[in-house]
Amino acid sequence: MKYLIEKFGKINTLVLFFCIIFLILELIGHRYGETSIEDILFFPAIFGFFSCLIIFVIAIILRPLLMKDEDYYDE
Repeated sequence: MKYLIEKFGKINTLVLFFCIIFLILELIGHRYGETSIEDILFFPAIFGFFSCLIIFVIAIILRPLLMKDEDYYDE
């Protein structure tokens, strides 16, 4: 455990620990979703992952459109 903390960092180890706890709770508990798709195992994690991917792709597309030159304010 000490090697993991030294190599991975204290905050990352804490986040990993909470992810493992939530994974166990997901497997032993039952969530009641408003729709049937929300009852799929790990749906919130999968939905969040793909939401982040979509946000990153949109940001990559918008960057060249919104980015200014380095000397924009010097003109």
